[in-house]
Amino acid sequence: MNLITLVPALAILLTAQDQPTPGPGPGYIPSGSPADLHDLGRLARLRDPRVRALGFSSYDRKGGNDDGFNGTYSKIRVEDGNSVLAELDGPGVIQRIWTTHTSGEHAGLLDRKNEHIKIYLDGQAKPALDVPLETLFSGKHPHFPKPLVMEGSGGFVSYVPIPFRNGCKVVVEGQGVRFYQIGLVALPSAEGVDTFVEQPSAPVLADLNAAKALWASPETYETQTLAGSLTAEYSVEGIARSEQVFGMPAGPATIQEIELEPSAGTADGWRSARLRMVWDQDASGEPGVDLPFDYAFGTLPDAIGFQSLLIGQRGGSWYNRFPMPYHRQASLRIDAEKPIKGKLRVRYRKGVEADAGYLRASYREALPTRPKEDFVWLKEEGRGHFAGVLMSTQGRAKLPYWLEGDDRFTIDGKLAIHGTGSEDFFNGGWYALEGRLNGPSAYPSHGFPIYRSPENEVWQAAAYRWNVADPVPFSISITAGIEHGGENQFEADYRAGVFWYSLNPGPTHRAP
Repeated sequence: MNLITLVPALAILLTAQDQPTPGPGPGYIPSGSPADLHDLGRLARLRDPRVRALGFSSYDRKGGNDDGFNGTYSKIRVEDGNSVLAELDGPGVIQRIWTTHTSGEHAGLLDRKNEHIKIYLDGQAKPALDVPLETLFSGKHPHFPKPLVMEGSGGFVSYVPIPFRNGCKVVVEGQGVRFYQIGLVALPSAEGVDTFVEQPSAPVLADLNAAKALWASPETYETQTLAGSLTAEYSVEGIARSEQVFGMPAGPATIQEIELEPSAGTADGWRSARLRMVWDQDASGEPGVDLPFDYAFGTLPDAIGFQSLLIGQRGGSWYNRFPMPYHRQASLRIDAEKPIKGKLRVRYRKGVEADAGYLRASYREALPTRPKEDFVWLKEEGRGHFAGVLMSTQGRAKLPYWLEGDDRFTIDGKLAIHGTGSEDFFNGGWYALEGRLNGPSAYPSHGFPIYRSPENEVWQAAAYRWNVADPVPFSISITAGIEHGGENQFEADYRAGVFWYSLNPGPTHRAP
């Protein structure tokens, strides 16, 4: 060892008696500011225990796969001939709106009649937003710029926050809605919340422009956010079956980026190596981060190269930008089975936010999946929030039918979010159709870096989604995972690297 020191639509609304007992310490209460989209450091801040995540979607209430094909569950109710998709009392923020082409045979939304989406806020009779649904995702509206809104891989998504102080209702004209998902957070009070207005104020516009610039060019993170950072550099060289441990700079500190520059010819060795990081414990403590390098940096074999907000590759380097706070000390350990050589650069700032959590990350696999059981990404007790997942799948079939499976989040003992399909969770739509999800893709917050059938009807699909705009908070427990097939019936090999933030620096409850 080398030690170097340096309803029809789902909505889970909690009553007062349902509220969990808050965990220790203060918490961050999002106000709906677009600053959350470009200040990546906010991702590490533990949400106030009273902030509740909830979702509305068109998933099949009977447990089958009619998640929007027939529109059976594609609305809460009909009002004046129009479809009510989401409704919430009190203060909150709409964080994500997703939909896809209404049918597999024809491109376009709804009944292709230019139907409007109308978002009513604070009990007002006049909608705060009233535009054709296509306009919401086009990037032509001043409050909804690309790539904070976008169409790609068959999916349409908006991550522009829509805050409100006293209730919201989302309505779409007509009854042509099929597949949809709307993610929100309910807030404990309206303090600090400015209700959305269609024409953004100067401060909101400035934050939208900053977020637009970062999402459009994630490489600008280097020159903007990291320009004033401190850097610790480590040379790494290991023969086969090596173990190396590096002490991080003394805390309190927040790692803003880990950059790896593999030496020529060692990329495969690095992909199979293991990254482990220990927070505020002695060297015998269990790691809070425990991932293969290819899941920590998005360098899966056969994947396209990509630059996302949080992990990716640029030039000959790999990067991970999940913020990593620690108070006293941290160590980084590398376990490698093959020869490795290269340089690690840790960019950090001194100090930690009072409500910061610890980055946690772990690797999951099911080889193969089990019938009638979700593939579990995260099963955790305590307080924290889900922050993203990189998942790869492989199976034998004419098409990757396991992608029919829905994501499901049980928060503090209650089902809070239920999706409509795997490609939908990753913001795509209609896999295997021309012009939709029919090839690899990469975007700032999500993508499918692998989507292919190499030979003999063996399909591979790998996807990532980062919850920069919409972390999923929990105060007592979380079980998050995804079906493999519309009724968990398709067998395939599943692997995933999952990222979350926790009050605990190391493992407290292990997923099966």
